[in-house]
Amino acid sequence: MTSTTIAQDDPVARNRRQIALRVKHGGPSAYVYAVGQMAKAAAMAWLARRAASKGAALTLYVLFSLAPMLMLVVALASLFFDEDVVRTALLTELGGLTGSQGSEALKVIIAGARQADGSLAASIISGVIVLITATSAFAELKESLDELWQIPPSQGSGVWIFIRERFLSFGLLMVLALMLMMSLSINAGLAAFQSSWADPTDPGKVLQYAFSALSMIIITVVFAFVYKYLPATRIAWGDVIVGAILTALLFLVGKVLIGLYLGHGNFSSSYGAAGSIVALITWIYYSAQIFFFGALFTHEYATTLGSRRIDGGPGQDGGSGVS
Repeated sequence: MTSTTIAQDDPVARNRRQIALRVKHGGPSAYVYAVGQMAKAAAMAWLARRAASKGAALTLYVLFSLAPMLMLVVALASLFFDEDVVRTALLTELGGLTGSQGSEALKVIIAGARQADGSLAASIISGVIVLITATSAFAELKESLDELWQIPPSQGSGVWIFIRERFLSFGLLMVLALMLMMSLSINAGLAAFQSSWADPTDPGKVLQYAFSALSMIIITVVFAFVYKYLPATRIAWGDVIVGAILTALLFLVGKVLIGLYLGHGNFSSSYGAAGSIVALITWIYYSAQIFFFGALFTHEYATTLGSRRIDGGPGQDGGSGVS
């Protein structure tokens, strides 16, 4: 019995084929139905594959990797912009996501994310340690995505896999630095353009809306790159774009909800001096859950309507995808 036949006998695969056929022969309402069914399947997979526990582990890795990660992002962006400007912009961008209490913790972390002066040997050793520590969160994220998508462990040299994962993680850090530089450039251009208009309610407002839309695009691109290149499997761009758009929308909605929660939650009275750190941990954890749900939805889309569907329809790749 072939793998395709086995997949076709599987109830989950049979349900995916029925959804695909309904979309193929139905109208817009069929697609809305399909999105609902895929979201439901993603939520069930989120529970079954213990995404909440993976989010807790990832939060710990991110917390310990945050200072070296920000150090690398600042160092890369500072090649093109003044370092103080980069730090201020980074704090503004992240502070807008985490709220005032989380922003206090980030302020301390960003202020302390500086490489100490010393000998060449000490600088090299420090740089290697920073690189390994900064990429640890991405390595953990890759492991979590592989488990959520049920990808078999990689076969090969452990050293080679370690080096490959670190280089890939460093590449994603460079993408984040590039996104920050784009944000800095756009902010500078927007400020310069708006200052030339006497009436701030004119084209300046249009540019603000355009910048908000561009921010959405940048977030989508970041998620798409992570979904495309981090897991140990090949997945089509068409699949990751759909998943990245949904994740970006959920992320922006979640940002507002988490911001309201952090803004109204008095962490300082409950946790004292650690209140800002608790607020930051809360934001990282819930962001991880949104990201994992988006990853599972991406998988559902790929196997139901995308390139990994097994019914022989458009975009089929022979049923060799993850299940």
